Amino acid sequence: MIKGKNFFSRKRGKPRGICLVLCVVLAAATVLFPGSGPGKGAASAGTADPGGFLNIMPPGQDGTLNTVEWGVYQVTGEYPKHFNDQTKMYDSLSKAARGVTDGELTRYFKEASFGLKGEAERTYSPTEGALIRRDEFGVPHIEGETREATMFAVGYATAEDRLFLMDVLRHLGRGRLSQFLGASEANKAMDRAQVQVAPYKEEELIRQWEASCTQGAEEAEACEDMKAYTAGVNAYIGKALLNPNLLPAEYPALQQMPRKWKPEDSVAIASLVGGIFGKGGGNEVASGRFLSQLRQKHGNKEARAIWEDFRNADDREAPVTTDKPFSYNRHDRVDPRSTALLDLETVDGTLKEMKKPEMAADGPFGKIPLKVPERMSNAILVSGRHTENGRPIAVFGPQTGYFSPQLLVETDVHGPGIDARGVGFAGVNLYVQLGRGRDYAWSATSAGADNVDQWVVKLCEPEGGEPTKESQGYWYKGECKPMDVYTHRQIAKPTAAGIPKPGLENIVFDIEVERTVYGPVNARGTVDGKPVAVTTQRSTYGRELNSALGFKRINDPAFMKDGARSFLKAFDGVEYTFNWFYVDKQDIAYKHSGLAPIRDSRTDPDLPTWGTGEYDWSGEYLKPEQQPHEINPDKGYFVNWNNKQAPGFRANDAEFSYGPAHRSLHLEKRIKEAVNSGEKMTRADMVNIMMDAATVDLKGQETVPWILRVLGEKAPQGDPTLQAMRDRLADWAADGGHRRDVQPRDGQYDHAVAVAIADTALPHWTEAAFGSALEGSDLPFPLEDSPRTGVGSAFIEGVYSHLHKDLRQVLKEPVEDPWHRTYCGDGDLAACREDLWNALSKTSEELAKEYGSERVEDWVYDPSRDAIRQEAVGLVSAPDMAWVNRPTFQQVVQVGVPVQGE
Repeated sequence: MIKGKNFFSRKRGKPRGICLVLCVVLAAATVLFPGSGPGKGAASAGTADPGGFLNIMPPGQDGTLNTVEWGVYQVTGEYPKHFNDQTKMYDSLSKAARGVTDGELTRYFKEASFGLKGEAERTYSPTEGALIRRDEFGVPHIEGETREATMFAVGYATAEDRLFLMDVLRHLGRGRLSQFLGASEANKAMDRAQVQVAPYKEEELIRQWEASCTQGAEEAEACEDMKAYTAGVNAYIGKALLNPNLLPAEYPALQQMPRKWKPEDSVAIASLVGGIFGKGGGNEVASGRFLSQLRQKHGNKEARAIWEDFRNADDREAPVTTDKPFSYNRHDRVDPRSTALLDLETVDGTLKEMKKPEMAADGPFGKIPLKVPERMSNAILVSGRHTENGRPIAVFGPQTGYFSPQLLVETDVHGPGIDARGVGFAGVNLYVQLGRGRDYAWSATSAGADNVDQWVVKLCEPEGGEPTKESQGYWYKGECKPMDVYTHRQIAKPTAAGIPKPGLENIVFDIEVERTVYGPVNARGTVDGKPVAVTTQRSTYGRELNSALGFKRINDPAFMKDGARSFLKAFDGVEYTFNWFYVDKQDIAYKHSGLAPIRDSRTDPDLPTWGTGEYDWSGEYLKPEQQPHEINPDKGYFVNWNNKQAPGFRANDAEFSYGPAHRSLHLEKRIKEAVNSGEKMTRADMVNIMMDAATVDLKGQETVPWILRVLGEKAPQGDPTLQAMRDRLADWAADGGHRRDVQPRDGQYDHAVAVAIADTALPHWTEAAFGSALEGSDLPFPLEDSPRTGVGSAFIEGVYSHLHKDLRQVLKEPVEDPWHRTYCGDGDLAACREDLWNALSKTSEELAKEYGSERVEDWVYDPSRDAIRQEAVGLVSAPDMAWVNRPTFQQVVQVGVPVQGE
């Protein structure tokens, strides 16, 4: 049996009641401590806005419920004013999937203007020299007379909207969630996982923050910005401690109060964010297990060839963002002595030790799911020569999951050296990280370049003696070096979130941390029977704050004076691995950022390497000009959906999906058709391209058509059930392979039966095509990336490309970068056809049992299985939404072309 990586199954958290007496006491306290009124105004930035900017981010701007608001919600079900006012706009666009007009865009996106348009809902001054005005969506428009006052106001407004979330993130970033929410088993598991990735001592967080202040003039100014931002957060915390109107209701539920914010709290959050979105690779042990299992069955040479086929490290058919070639990690003369494959009898236990837990914390109100899709953000940009108004258009945004409140927070900020509107991660958002400037906009997608490696160190005893798997010494450059060992201790305060059982062992929670020169020790095993440890190196470890420099630059209109070229230079200052996209009145541009290590050319970048000191990273990194980038591509557009960056830019070791079928083709095929048609596009055309792509099932568009080609038109022996299944799949594929409810709108997917068939059939088709070669192997990636995870993101990993290429080879179709062999039916079309029909027969048996009927028409897939859940990181969750593969925060931009609403 072929086994793929297991998926995380999300459970919806529901709010729970809190003592009624507490609600009454705090409600009464709001009378005793009324909210503060507006303060003195600040001078307007007076920035001219050319127009042409739209954005959206569910569920809404207001992420704080006080106890009275929570009580009202419990009784009436009504949300506070801006808690959930963007969900309907966002969700309703998918229901208009056949197309919207330019005049309708303001139904689905809000105007993202500089400064306030219309009357302010609330105006106040958190400090002298700064003014905050909240608009009709609750977005804060900040104007500061001084830079210090401006950044103070950013911190204050962020705490207003996200204080409890920020508190959760700063504890989680430190691996101290149990100390804040209670030492349940789930919280302990999440702490262990974070400490495994970023095991910082408190003094190391402080040292990183202090070091960032002494690196140069730009860094010194960023340091002052952080101090002012921190002061703003603390000003709000100070008021919230005295005024229950301002205090998030989660704190009384936890029997906690917010503590003073410190710059190192932002460092902890930065390490968390970078460890999720800004990394790539670090899966060498699992990849090595796959190779070792193949060797057991096929021998070294054939095993390596099969492994290379499935690896998709640099497939020439893979869709790329830029057609310009850039070379990375192309090691042609690997020394096999540098590779350390763990013994198969211990590798399963090793991988189990490194497995991440279910990302769901225990709060006072139920689960707090914190599962975030690592790669979903997308971008489409088209040059002005293909648009109706002659100016480029971009529709782009990041995917950070769906939460109440959002992990991102929106601000519009104007002060000395800063003019920007957009979003940033709460707690590290002193600058706008994704958004717009005066006459340009930018966004990002996770790039996943290879900046993480797993090393295998040989264990030893520093005092002498025979090493064991528990030894805390390792051989490095000829000596037995002791690991850095310390105890990460926290004392959990008993809270309503709860210590599940009484007893000291549930209150004092220790995690033993072991570190080598490469980084934290994650697991232990053996190589050739000798004890080893697996330790992980990440290029951005200990450097999380360095990337603030890029955001500071992109927010600064003086720095951005040269447009697209300034954009390229700005993101030289970001060390996380991201794809960045830019649009202004005349240019579109793309740049990959990241601290990409240059490895020893003798090593295999896909497999674990001996950490003896002989094969260490060179100490050099790709220079900015060596990383993929381009301004105004000849083809007239950019497309990215976390796909391959450029030809020759080798995929990280954990990435097996860069083959001929990638979800970026959902976008690229549509925009390419529009460009080639010669028709000039509008913003609505680009939005329609994005939304049409957002409901496509990758196997429906790219894989099922080739399966149908192999199956042929008629079922064997005229089997009516198999014929009906085949015809349903054919109709679905011909209609684009969507998972959507458009015609008729009846609460079911238009091709619900075909969706049920294809989902169930995929593992059977995979077994039919590759079973003889892969039997007994554990693929280091999942067979299917399904929408059923509830996070929106889908179809980034899976066997879609592998089936696509192999079936084309069976059919003798042109294949630019062929595999060394054809797997399905051993290359014989008739045998492959028989195997795939047999797989469909197994599918029919499975579906008949699942739906309690042998009638194909009764196998109607329930679309609620795919629903996006806006999980509560607090007391209240926003409503579910229909599944759509779309960024969380999304911009629609055509600079200088004003938005015409209805």
